[in-house]
Amino acid sequence: MKLGIVTYNIAKDWDLPTIIEVCETVGLAGVELRTTHAHGVEVSLSGAERAAVRRKFEESDVELVGLGSAFEYHSPDPEELRRNLEGTREYIRLAADVGAGGVKVRPNSLPDSVPVEETLEQIGRALREIGAFGAEHGIEVRLEVHGRGTSLPEHICTILDVADHPNVKACWNSNRTDIGEDGSIAANFALLGDRIGLVHINELWSDYPWREEFALLNGIGYAGFTLAEIPGMPDRDAAVRLLRYYAVCWSELQR
Repeated sequence: MKLGIVTYNIAKDWDLPTIIEVCETVGLAGVELRTTHAHGVEVSLSGAERAAVRRKFEESDVELVGLGSAFEYHSPDPEELRRNLEGTREYIRLAADVGAGGVKVRPNSLPDSVPVEETLEQIGRALREIGAFGAEHGIEVRLEVHGRGTSLPEHICTILDVADHPNVKACWNSNRTDIGEDGSIAANFALLGDRIGLVHINELWSDYPWREEFALLNGIGYAGFTLAEIPGMPDRDAAVRLLRYYAVCWSELQR
């Protein structure tokens, strides 16, 4: 497995050169750039600006693992759903232009006015459409295990079953809702294990069963990225110090 970061929130105030410099300094292999942050990798970039972003990563030791969007497909409002689908397509085009490996999307809620099964079906159908579009552009679509109600792995499993597209993967998010009554994540992990395309990790000091998670990931032969999604620090030097310690903890968990 490889260690990297999500720019939410540790790097939300850094420009792109700083992100790359910090990753190289600490020895982090990759980064997922979250939309709305200071690095400014957004759909508003011109063709020349997109090419410049791509070059920055190609000339560095850091992989642009993906772009992190906030697009979601649970709304019962058809116009809102359409806007999110169109926005995702634009974001996929951006990802292809800047050389990202994929785009993260999310479910964010289960509307009270709609039966749960209908919402899961709607999200799955939307993902099938987006997954096909992403495949045409060489961009993997990663569904984050996220949201009120939708963060339950059983619901993500249902959504992926409906989507039924090889280009749609799960982004395992290391949530407390993964943990069963026995304190283990094994049962919930098994629902998604062979469909995990990306992993978000957070505070490695917490009581989340990290050793079990890493063992399960190694057990399925996962060789992708585990991206640290952790709070920011007051300045760059403090962030570098924190990330060095984080990398040591991560290496220990891999043993």
